[in-house]
Amino acid sequence: MSTPQTVLDAINKLDADDQAAVQSYIDNLKSQAGIVDDKPEIVVDESDAEDESSPSPSPAAAAAASDDLPQYQSGEDYDQATTYKMEAADLKSSGDYAGALEKYNLAIQAAPPSALLLANRADSLYRLDRYHDAVGDCAQALKANPDSAKALRIRGKSFKALGEYDKSRRDLSASQTIDYDDGAAEDLKFVTEKVKEAEAEVVKVRIEEQEKAMKRATEIKKRQEEEEAERMREAEEEEDAGGMGDMPGMGGMGGMPGGMGGMPGGMGGGMPGGMGGMGGLMAEVMSDPELAAGLQNPKIMAALSDPSKMMGLMNDPETAPIVQKLMTKLGPMMGGMGGMPGMPGGMGGMPGGMGGMPGGMGGMPGGMGG
Repeated sequence: MSTPQTVLDAINKLDADDQAAVQSYIDNLKSQAGIVDDKPEIVVDESDAEDESSPSPSPAAAAAASDDLPQYQSGEDYDQATTYKMEAADLKSSGDYAGALEKYNLAIQAAPPSALLLANRADSLYRLDRYHDAVGDCAQALKANPDSAKALRIRGKSFKALGEYDKSRRDLSASQTIDYDDGAAEDLKFVTEKVKEAEAEVVKVRIEEQEKAMKRATEIKKRQEEEEAERMREAEEEEDAGGMGDMPGMGGMGGMPGGMGGMPGGMGGGMPGGMGGMGGLMAEVMSDPELAAGLQNPKIMAALSDPSKMMGLMNDPETAPIVQKLMTKLGPMMGGMGGMPGMPGGMGGMPGGMGGMPGGMGGMPGGMGG
């Protein structure tokens, strides 16, 4: 008994899995009816919108697949391979994916596998949560037929399960342009959203890194400016603190011989010894800005070298305030200083001399007569 041609035409329009299921059902009916054919009337068409004549993967490519999966080695028993494929389709239809996987393994070992056969085994692997193995079989299938929609779809779903959303999006998008599938459309929508989220996170991280870098650069610049300002301030302080310092080159102030007329009472006692070093005397004088500036007046500097000129400075409007202030400042440190003209009493000895002035102030011998 032969199957009507119209039935055969309808069956040939089905994909490989459905064809195998229908053929198995017909064979069971014939077996129950006691009908035996010399050979199957239906040749399973595994094209599934793909080219069955596509070259099979090379043994080297097959070896790259999972070590746990049997791969084609040699032999060309296509009839036996077809039988295994039909049995695998029956098991797969009943939900026995482990059993289907075993039959697909045998079919692949019987003869060089087509891209569709590898994609069908990848489908069983995917359903058994063996996503990496499924990706491997799909990769082999796509080497044989780059336009295998099923291989692209199964690999895209496997990548999705592995969390590799960008790869999944590429495969699912490519499969949809070849053979649209509603389930794949939902998967594609999901992974596309995930990719957008990942890209947004990358942009966010990049912006945060740029902001941190700018903040660090600003802090470094500010610190450098503060350090430079501190260096300039310290340099100005050192320059101001220098002032007159020691006054090298100024000879000591010799004794004041003889008596100076017009000074009642005269100057009693001499000024013993010279003053060594700056000590507290010069520090006290130089701490006063007005005195420090006045001591640089050529007239006062000359008087310091020649004490005989000091009296004249008291009558000079330019230098009198400085001399008076100097005397006031030095008063507590000097012995008993008698009066200048009009000042009663005499000038006692000056203990020590003025620091920094080599030679110091010599003693003033004798008293100053009236």
